Amino acid sequence: MLMVSAVQAEIYKWVDSAGNVHYGDQPETSKAKKMQKLPGLSTYAPPPVPEPVKPQLKETEDNQPVREEEPPPAKAFSYRELTIISPDDGGTVRSSPGTVSVFVALAPVLRKGDYLKAILDGKALEKKYYSTVIQLETIDRGMHQLAVAVYDKRV
Repeated sequence: MLMVSAVQAEIYKWVDSAGNVHYGDQPETSKAKKMQKLPGLSTYAPPPVPEPVKPQLKETEDNQPVREEEPPPAKAFSYRELTIISPDDGGTVRSSPGTVSVFVALAPVLRKGDYLKAILDGKALEKKYYSTVIQLETIDRGMHQLAVAVYDKRV
C-alpha cells in the first residue's frame, strides 16, 4: 500500500541591494522573510466592447418606415511615415553573394493584406513583402538606388 503525503515548501521573500524583490525556496540573505501566503496573480480586464449602433427608422407622411441616411464613410486610411532604416543612405553593403537585408519603419504598422515592394534603380521588383524586413537576393556589385513602396491589398 502506498502512502501519499502532501509536500509543502517554504517560500522566502527578500530585497537585494539594488532594490529588486526576490522570491525563493532558500533564503539568500538573513533579511529574507518567510512568506505565509504568496501574492495573487496579476490580471487584466479589457474595456467593454461598445454596443453596435442600430439604424434609426423615420416615418414618412403616410406613416411608412424609412431608413435614416447612412453616416458618412470613415476617413480613408493612409500611412503617415515610411523610412528605410538599413542600409544607411549612401552607405556601403558588403555581400559576396549579393544579399541585402532592408529594414523599414512604417507608421502605422502594416495592415493585414497590405504589402511592401522594393524599387531598385527605378524598377519595382516582383516580390511582395508582408513584413518590414525585406531580403534582396543576387544584387549585382556597384552603386544602386533603393526605394520601398506600400501597396494596398486591393491593388
